[in-house]
Amino acid sequence: MNRLIISIAIVVVLVFIFYRRAKSHAMQRPIYWDPQAARSDQAGVMQTQTGEKETEPTVLGDLDFSEINRTFRIGDMHFTRGNFAEAEKWFIKVLALNEKHTEAMNLLGVIYIQQGNARRAEILYRKIFSITQKEPTYYCNYGRCLYNQGRHHDAIEAYENAVKLDATKPSRLISIGQIYYELKDYAQALSYFLKALKIDPQNVEYLMMAEELASMTGDSERQHKCLKKVLEIDPYNEEAKNKLSKLSIDAPQVSSSE
Repeated sequence: MNRLIISIAIVVVLVFIFYRRAKSHAMQRPIYWDPQAARSDQAGVMQTQTGEKETEPTVLGDLDFSEINRTFRIGDMHFTRGNFAEAEKWFIKVLALNEKHTEAMNLLGVIYIQQGNARRAEILYRKIFSITQKEPTYYCNYGRCLYNQGRHHDAIEAYENAVKLDATKPSRLISIGQIYYELKDYAQALSYFLKALKIDPQNVEYLMMAEELASMTGDSERQHKCLKKVLEIDPYNEEAKNKLSKLSIDAPQVSSSE
């Protein structure tokens, strides 16, 4: 009997420790980044802007756009299929034909980031910015490149540049918020999650993460609003139900004022 009691006690303690650790690390997730979504918004235009219209020249000076586009399309096909090693070869061929082909540099940079060679990717993005500074996607990928090197403040600046060029993508604001979280600046992190929610107010994941940050900053009213919104969208969300119930017990004056 004593052994049974001791065993149960050990299990209870281990469960408690696991719960505390899971709660403290709930936000410590890597920044979401989909390589397949890392293309420039102009990528499709760049592939077909020359060589497919008979009225346009296929050769300009030393540049054979028909060959450049054909080579790029092959590399892009491999990239889309996730065959990054083969795509890398073709993008390098594109740059041999046209050293200023920014989208080939961008996707090659994405491949290097995937391979864990962020320093090599950084060189490519710096070259891109010497050619153009008008493409937000390039700044996002550059931000990821810097983030992977542990240069969090530089990464924030890169993502901010992307937001300045195009403020319609909430994922960019979320990336900044997650970096601020890792820097333990929870108030700033929350502010960026709230900005993202203005663009995508129905995103349950953003709402739950904002609620967690509100908890860390002691903003129980914001917690309550986030959880209520989650349950409006997803009435069967057990995590939100449990959190709201606990919040109502801990701070009944907040729930009664809603």
